[in-house]
Amino acid sequence: MFKPLSTAYSTELASHLHSSQGLLSIKKGDFFPLFWKAWKSSFKETTILKSFEATGIWPKNREVILKRFYPQTPDEDEPTGSSPSLNEADWRKIREVVQSVVKEGADKEANKVTQAFHHLHVQNELLHHELEGLRGALTTKKKHKKKSKALDLQQRQEYYGGAVFWSPRKMREAYARETVRQRDEAEENLQKAKTKELREAAKLLKKREAEGWRVERERLKEEREKKKATKAAQYARQKEERDSVKALQLPKKGKRQASRPPTTSNKRQKLVGGQPGHAQVQDEPLGLPHKVTSCGRNIKLPSKFR
Repeated sequence: MFKPLSTAYSTELASHLHSSQGLLSIKKGDFFPLFWKAWKSSFKETTILKSFEATGIWPKNREVILKRFYPQTPDEDEPTGSSPSLNEADWRKIREVVQSVVKEGADKEANKVTQAFHHLHVQNELLHHELEGLRGALTTKKKHKKKSKALDLQQRQEYYGGAVFWSPRKMREAYARETVRQRDEAEENLQKAKTKELREAAKLLKKREAEGWRVERERLKEEREKKKATKAAQYARQKEERDSVKALQLPKKGKRQASRPPTTSNKRQKLVGGQPGHAQVQDEPLGLPHKVTSCGRNIKLPSKFR
């Protein structure tokens, strides 16, 4: 019985590796599903009865064991036909349909069509087999990513030593605590998600307000620039008008000044020392000393400093 089990397990393991195309590694969680399939395929009623019959236990037959010690001539191995990868019934139906449709004298064309159908059928089966293997590999990979958590069975910190057997009541309590823990964790995650959404909304609102203030500042700045440019243009226009008016008035003013007789300054001169030829201009009052520069020139003080 254990030889078929070993063979079936090897077959299931090879099929698992082949279907996953080597993309998945074998882990502890993959052992039991493969073993259970091999167990169900090996330990059947017919297989068990055949094993008892092969050993001569039931029905009792000692010749089954004794004939192993008799010299025997090797029998010719019977050819074992390999299981076809295609469904022969479907393929035969397709060929019969092609033969019924094709007229007489067109055997070559019928053979070409049959070969084409055969090729497409083989490709379809291969792709279907590959797709099923990849789907199984993806499912197994998702199971690998799922982390299992141990139940909180031991509430008291007591040392029992060795193996511990838990009662169904303890298991129910542990499942209830695990359910409560998962619910609390889900609520906490939901609260975190809501807080994150509110924070993102506040951030977005603040960003929009800042954008609005920035646009308002840009608008005010543009208005100030426009007012400044308007004032500058107005000032330049007024200055240009004043300059043009001055330019028109300058020739007239120059002619009037040229027609006037030259004015002479009537300054009172007094003779110093009563001698002619020694006349000096005295603008300062008598009694004040004359101030002379280093070059010998007299300094005339303004009237407010006298």
